[in-house]
Amino acid sequence: MSESILDKAKASMESAKEKLNTAKENLFDDEKNEIIEQFKGSGQEKIKETLTTFNKYSSLFKEAGYDLSSINASVSIPPDISISFKYLDSAPVEKRDELIGKANENKIAVIILKSLFKASDFSESLKMGDFRLKTINVKLGLIPGISISFS
Repeated sequence: MSESILDKAKASMESAKEKLNTAKENLFDDEKNEIIEQFKGSGQEKIKETLTTFNKYSSLFKEAGYDLSSINASVSIPPDISISFKYLDSAPVEKRDELIGKANENKIAVIILKSLFKASDFSESLKMGDFRLKTINVKLGLIPGISISFS
């Protein structure tokens, strides 16, 4: 009986691993080049501009279902910024275009919204028992990335 539970756990982990690999390839496809272009060759001025963007759009992020919980900036060359969002409840698919439209004049805000939506959609495709999406971390810089936390 214990072998059966162990086998099920292994199979579940393999399935999750495959889904993660697929998501890693697809999660940032559209936004990756734009992020790299935005952060290429820039320094502290880009960090300041990006922090202003987060401040300006924090209520829109919350309306979309994500509470901005922390921002970490690396003042290196090139700079990078990591943003953590607490997952509240993702906006319905039919409302997402409207939310993106509200941020349309700012590329970084649009990229963040699209990334948050993709990350939460991906998390819903993973079934990990009672674990639910808790936070989404978005890293902007020459090597952009998204990570998600479950609890």
